[in-house]
Amino acid sequence: MIFFTADHHFYHSNIIRFCSRPFATVEEMNEELIKRWNAVVAPDDTVYHLGDFSLAYRPVELFAPRLHGEKHLIMGNHDLCHPRKKKKAAIGGPIYERSGFKTLELERTMVIAGETVLLNHFPYLSTEEAKPEFQVKFQSLRPKDMGKWLLHGHIHEKWKVKGRMINVSVDVWDFYPVPITEIEKIIQA
Repeated sequence: MIFFTADHHFYHSNIIRFCSRPFATVEEMNEELIKRWNAVVAPDDTVYHLGDFSLAYRPVELFAPRLHGEKHLIMGNHDLCHPRKKKKAAIGGPIYERSGFKTLELERTMVIAGETVLLNHFPYLSTEEAKPEFQVKFQSLRPKDMGKWLLHGHIHEKWKVKGRMINVSVDVWDFYPVPITEIEKIIQA
């Protein structure tokens, strides 16, 4: 089975407050995220993580090996292997790979339910968001809407589905990875 997820922010204590996550401590959040991932992902499954796994190297080393499945990272703005991190990316890439990520990419396409689907950390550039500065801040990283379905993260709890954009952030999927069967249902609806 194939799964999609994003925005775990392992060991990022402020994310609990920023996104109103229902956890008392960052340690509780980390363990619950691992528990929910492993509850649905089997060791032989494949998971595409659409960015912001962690804001630091150590959580990658601590938590990625504990997560079931073959892991592929579509890098987010907080991942320390992202090319925009420059010097940190040179160190971060090997850490992510040693910790179990098979691929590190900025973007990928795949066919789901007969449709070409783009995987990217960011929603389409043309979307309207609560904070207009996001449009400018990450403009060069955001994909241009060319009519394809898009799986993304980055916006956390802002929406689950908007047009042809499907947000796979843990914040809108009860902190579980999303099975491809759920994505197929949305695309086919």
